Amino acid sequence: MQASPAGWFRHLTIGQKFLVSFGVMLTLLLVSFAALLFYLARVNSYVDRHQRITVPAVITAATMQQDLSRLRDHVHHLVEHHTSVEQAATIKQIDGLHAQMSTALDTYRSNHAARTHPILFGMLTQHQRVDLADQEDQATAYIVEGLKQFAAHRSLFAQLASKSPDSQRLSESIRRYEETVTGLEQAINALVEVHRNIDMEMKLEGDRLVNEARLVVLGVVAVLGLLIVVTYQAMRRAIAHPLRRLAITADRVAHHDLTAQFEPWPNRDEVGTLASAISTMVTNLREQTAMVVRKTKELEAFTYSVAHDLKGPLREIEGFSSLLEKQLTETADPQTRHRIDVIRQSALRLTHMIDALLKYSRLEQQELPRARFNVSEMIGSLVVDRFGHAQEPKPNIHIDLPFADLFGEPVSIRQALVNVFDNAAKFSRRTSLPKICIGGKRTAAERILWVQDNGIGFDTAQKEKIFGLFERLHSPLEYEGTGVGLAIVKMVMEKHGGRVWVDSTPGQGTTVFLAFPDQVG
Repeated sequence: MQASPAGWFRHLTIGQKFLVSFGVMLTLLLVSFAALLFYLARVNSYVDRHQRITVPAVITAATMQQDLSRLRDHVHHLVEHHTSVEQAATIKQIDGLHAQMSTALDTYRSNHAARTHPILFGMLTQHQRVDLADQEDQATAYIVEGLKQFAAHRSLFAQLASKSPDSQRLSESIRRYEETVTGLEQAINALVEVHRNIDMEMKLEGDRLVNEARLVVLGVVAVLGLLIVVTYQAMRRAIAHPLRRLAITADRVAHHDLTAQFEPWPNRDEVGTLASAISTMVTNLREQTAMVVRKTKELEAFTYSVAHDLKGPLREIEGFSSLLEKQLTETADPQTRHRIDVIRQSALRLTHMIDALLKYSRLEQQELPRARFNVSEMIGSLVVDRFGHAQEPKPNIHIDLPFADLFGEPVSIRQALVNVFDNAAKFSRRTSLPKICIGGKRTAAERILWVQDNGIGFDTAQKEKIFGLFERLHSPLEYEGTGVGLAIVKMVMEKHGGRVWVDSTPGQGTTVFLAFPDQVG
């Protein structure tokens, strides 16, 4: 079974499709150019024939008319003058003019007659004007016969030149001479008129060829334009529209819509191969995502199960260790009481770590719907909540925010700020005058908030390590904590598309920067 032309075209690559399309267009242009050259050559050919045939023919006929007119004048001069010298000179001039006319007629018949040029005669035949060639033949035949008759009138010139001419015979000869001259004039005039008509036919033929050339060029241009439109529509239908649908589907996939389906590509070209590969990739991604979601749910269930299973024994350990500590307050030795306290504190610390881990896990799985909210009010309430009833020396807190609102999810941002504030207070509490400065700035793309303390600081070589899960720079005996707080801060910022970084100097304090994108969506 033979494939249709459209099916054959679909199997070509995009480059081959463009090559075929532009090849056809180039072929049409070349054909148009060749046709134009062909018709121009024919037009030039007729112009050349007009210059080589028609114009010289008319000139030759006109020359014959002039010679005939001069010949008549000489004959009249011969009749009017009877001196032998003048008559002899006039007869010589008459003979010369007769010879010139005979030579001109021979030249015309051999070089300018229509039947001697096949293309010219073919044009007359095509125009159904063979009668012009017949009229030309009749006119030349009459001129030949007239010149022969004129030669017969040579006796008239002899009588005119004699001393005693026969008047009756002379009158008859002059009458026949006048008839011959009149006939020659009519024949030459007819010949001129014939060539004028032939010239008109040649002009009509030239106009016809020019019109045909215009029609051919216009036809080729129309076909070329139609081909361009057809090619554009074919490329639009076969490439542009499927590519647009492919781009829309790819955009849906890029926005995490894995239910999007790629339509089968109609052609077997590079884009078809790409669409097939993307479709396979999305299918694999859909399967991998489903597997990851399933594993995540299993891991989440396992995390909650393990956490709750661990917290039960830890509560018992903490509770019994508290009872033992109370019972042995007076009887046990200090070392025993210390060990019991270490057991209770370790149980409490492990409980706090499990709670922080659960909080981190919930935040990791949580979607954060964002909106505009008043961050200035949030910071004010946090300062009151965290430091308003503190038993330890309260830090001096200075707030200077150049903006009042943020775009984000308030609950998670509050948790991040709580963790940053707690760290600032914790690591500056041992200074003589604890101080915390809360400030910010606004750029073209971000709103940056920072929390600066005058605490112990740390080596900036550790600035990436502190954001890791359970990463600590100090032992629990020096500073309490779970090692999860800054990890939560980093996750919150990543979920908001923002940034977090620190700047610190040992012994001088630390500044934590939170940069939020200043845009909606």
